Amino acid sequence: MTNQRFPCTRHPQLRSPTHALRWFESSRQAPLERYWSGLISSSSRHFRGSSSADYSSNPATQYRKCCSALARSLSATSRDQWGGIIFGHFGDRIGRKRMLVVTVWLMGGSTVLLGLLPTFAVLGGWATAMLVLLRLIQGIAVGGEFAGAATLIIEHAARTRHRAFLSTIANVGASFGFLLSSALLAILLGVMSQAQFEAWGWRIPFLISAVLLGVGAYIRTQIADTPAFLKMQAERRSEPATNERLPIVELFSRHGRGIFCGIAISLSLVYYQLSLVFVTPYATTWLGLNASMVLWSITIAQVLYIVVSLSWAALSDRFGRRPVLAIGFVGCLLWLPVYFSLLTPTAGIGSIVLAVGGQLVFVGATYGPLSAYLSELFPARVRYTGMSVGFQGASAIAGLTPLIAFALLSATDTWLSVIWLGAAASIIGVTGILLSRETAHSELPS
Repeated sequence: MTNQRFPCTRHPQLRSPTHALRWFESSRQAPLERYWSGLISSSSRHFRGSSSADYSSNPATQYRKCCSALARSLSATSRDQWGGIIFGHFGDRIGRKRMLVVTVWLMGGSTVLLGLLPTFAVLGGWATAMLVLLRLIQGIAVGGEFAGAATLIIEHAARTRHRAFLSTIANVGASFGFLLSSALLAILLGVMSQAQFEAWGWRIPFLISAVLLGVGAYIRTQIADTPAFLKMQAERRSEPATNERLPIVELFSRHGRGIFCGIAISLSLVYYQLSLVFVTPYATTWLGLNASMVLWSITIAQVLYIVVSLSWAALSDRFGRRPVLAIGFVGCLLWLPVYFSLLTPTAGIGSIVLAVGGQLVFVGATYGPLSAYLSELFPARVRYTGMSVGFQGASAIAGLTPLIAFALLSATDTWLSVIWLGAAASIIGVTGILLSRETAHSELPS
């Protein structure tokens, strides 16, 4: 039943939940990993067969498509989770630097290979299978990237007073990657005809990423491993432990509260998904807004997000992680009704920028201190693993946000139902803040 006070106008094009799921799938976007993930998402149609059946009015077909979309979403989040556990384990055992060199080669290599991959028209089902394999490899590597980069930065900056500000580079780097991939695709679409882009132009960004791969790999091989890990490695060599536990075992047996707090605080990803992933299919398909206008609005909001994330991180270094995180979770929830009120079928670019940008101001308050706070919850011997489990655990949950949001919209025809989704994330996030200690002005646990 439609809520008369807060109606959610559905565009006629959205004839069933299956269409919403198609838009959700096409809008999912995974520094460099965001650039590479975005390119793969945007070009994956070249490796699939005809999808005319997607628009079938047959209820059984729609049901199968819904289940398929859900399965793809779950597999995408689970591969990141497993990647976090795998790279977290080896990062705590053999080094942060080594794992980051591996992840950049896996992410970049799979993307370059995709640019050379024959299409479905040439290889048939083998093209689809190879695409799935490349995306699996990339997803596993991405799972270990965030925690590895943040750990490396934090441990090198352990004695500074700017840990959050410096480590936020690992967060806003994703926005830089988004902007880079969006700009490159926009340039190509501007100088090529649609037929040229469909025929061969889409390969160019993938092949250009070989340059990014070379630069990224060189930089990472030149960076020394962290003092905290080198000290831990020296202690292991001087006093070999016969009963030393695996990092994942020690993490769950001794740091249960840290795991819960890490997952709870990382659930700010729910708001990130609503602001930057859900908004595209919602605005274009549900509300019928112009896709180009929506994408330009998101791009402008991303620039704002980079600035505010760094600013909130600096504030958390001075005033503490907990108050800044609390402002973020509460502010996100309070802005969410404003966000939906501004997104209407007649909204212009100013309204969209204000809606998304306003939400991202508070998302930045949760993201700015996030990597520093996660790293400060765990000692060095399980830090990489702990950060991976906390962040990727929340990511596995938050990755379903657009899917759940569209299910709620379809069932209620009002955006008020989505507010409850944000409320749940804020309640859990604030609980995690209350159960954790302030770490901003303490030494990094050794």
